[in-house]
Formats: sequence, C-alpha cells, structure tokens
Amino acid sequence: MNIDSNIKKFQAEITVDNVRQVLSQRTPVMIKSAPQHRDAAVAVILRDSLTTSHQSPELLLIQRAQHPQDPWSGNLSFPGGKIDSEDRSAYAAAIRETREEVNLCLSRKHCLGRLDDIYAARVKVRVSAFVFNVPARFDYVQGNYEVQRHFWIPLTHFLRREHHAMRTITWDEDQAEVPSFLIHPDAPPLWGLTYRFVRQLLRHCGLNLNITRK
Repeated sequence: MNIDSNIKKFQAEITVDNVRQVLSQRTPVMIKSAPQHRDAAVAVILRDSLTTSHQSPELLLIQRAQHPQDPWSGNLSFPGGKIDSEDRSAYAAAIRETREEVNLCLSRKHCLGRLDDIYAARVKVRVSAFVFNVPARFDYVQGNYEVQRHFWIPLTHFLRREHHAMRTITWDEDQAEVPSFLIHPDAPPLWGLTYRFVRQLLRHCGLNLNITRK
C-alpha cells in the first residue's frame, strides 16, 4: 500500500465506528502469563475529532515522568500499569490506572474492544490493551505525578512515511535500533510496546506500514 497517496482514503475508513466494527468481529489473542512475568493493562483511548465527524479520531499518548524505578521513564505510552491483586480483571486495571494517571473516568459504554496481548521485549511483563472512545469534549487531561505531559495525535499522522522509521534509542545504558513513530518535534520517538499496539490497531483496520531507516 502506498501510504502517502492513501491518506485520504484511509482517513475516510478509519472512523470510530470502523474500529468498533473491526474489533467486534475478531477474537483477541489472550496469552498466558509466564510465572516470571508481571501482568499489566493499558487504555488505548481514541477521541472524536474536534473539527468534524469525518476527520480522523485522535489517539491519547502520555509521556511518562522521569523516575529511576520506572523502566519506561520518560517514554511515550498509553495510560496504564500493573494489574494489582484488588483488580477484578485486566480491564478493571486499565480503567483504574487511567483514572489515576490522567483523571479520565472510562466505562463499558466507552469500550470499543480489545487488542491482542503482547509480551514486552525488554521487561518481563505481559500487557493487555483495551480500546476506548471518548467525545471530542475530552480536551482536558489532568496528569498525575507519573505523567509529564500528553498528546492527542490523529490516527492519520501514523500514515505519513516521514514519521515512521528505524531509530536508535538508549535502554538501560545500551543502544538499540528499533522501529518507531515520530509524533512531535519536541517529543521522544514512540517505540516498544506502545508502538506495537498502535501498529496492531492500524493493521486490524487494514493498514500495514513499511519501515524506512533514519
């Protein structure tokens, strides 16, 4: 697929209703947690466009605050975190973490579906992701101490070839070349688990992206 020449076509197809329909027609892959792995859950939150209903939905990304005990310190991610013993399910954990981190109260009426579970590559954790939709009026996000700032990014942003490339990142004092998205000139690249979930969402909606090198 020619990404740049198909932005308008994809924009017309990648609506909230389209995402809901696609996710409702598939069974998410829920992998078992290995004994040495922790379990976590995230909320993939889509906001209706602030302009017209025909514009691309916007995706909420947060930049995590710098913290020595957070393996994703300073990185871009979705709201979410570890599934605690008091959480009834991974879904409940995603709801709780979103409320705690960005003060958004989600419920079943907002949920569009679930993505396939993913094992992290560099940390022993299994992550479950739930996709939500909120109205355009959700333009204010109040991050807690774990959140440095947030971004609302149109899904069509991820179709532009110049935003999608192999980039060198530093992880635990080591450097690695990883596939990534550039979402903002003043933000770190989006890579790792969150990148993989974004690509998975786009793939379910019919778009596979090619990687270029920077």
